[in-house]
Amino acid sequence: MRTYRYDAEVHVRTPAGDLVTVYPDTTGPASMTAKEIHAAAGKAALAEVRGGKVEGSRVNTKAF
Repeated sequence: MRTYRYDAEVHVRTPAGDLVTVYPDTTGPASMTAKEIHAAAGKAALAEVRGGKVEGSRVNTKAF
């Protein structure tokens, strides 16, 4: 199965209260739904911003 890259933008509130935008590398099969891409991107963003909270996200469901 081929792996595709999806564009994702995740807005995360840091423990200090700042709002940051993270552009995580989100990959998966071409059949991923928007919900699955949002979940994967959010998980990747929270790995970068420890203790943060996802405030919102935007993804492109077209595989690249």
